[in-house]
Amino acid sequence: MESQGPGGPPRVQAPYTVLLLPLGTSCRDPGARSFFLWLQRMQALEREQDALWQGLELLEHGQAWFEGRLREAQHEQLHLGALGENFLTDLHSKARGLQLAQIQKVNMCLQNLIQEKELLRQKGGIWPKGETPQLGCPKMQKGPTRV
Repeated sequence: MESQGPGGPPRVQAPYTVLLLPLGTSCRDPGARSFFLWLQRMQALEREQDALWQGLELLEHGQAWFEGRLREAQHEQLHLGALGENFLTDLHSKARGLQLAQIQKVNMCLQNLIQEKELLRQKGGIWPKGETPQLGCPKMQKGPTRV
């Protein structure tokens, strides 16, 4: 079940099973309805698993990026420490401040996602009527994108 990715290594796709069963009974039959609901739940779980695998892959790439930036920041800190007070002001400090704000926003979104999912799990997955949590990032007003 592998297919060649565009210009890269083979991609592995999740296996899916298509099941067609002729039902000789009415759609209102409890057994047929139960089977249909079970099948819908299985499909929803497969989609959730796909999304989780995709998220895990993104987190791995993110972790590598964070580790690289951490090494760069530590190296620069050592370099500035060696220079002492004889250094010019950092010309990239404004850009780094914007990048730091973006990193903190991503960290906050991940933390919110994890905390709210745990809270949902503790409450048994049931929320009072009309009270649905918004998992992940809080809705923020978008401003101009700076490059």
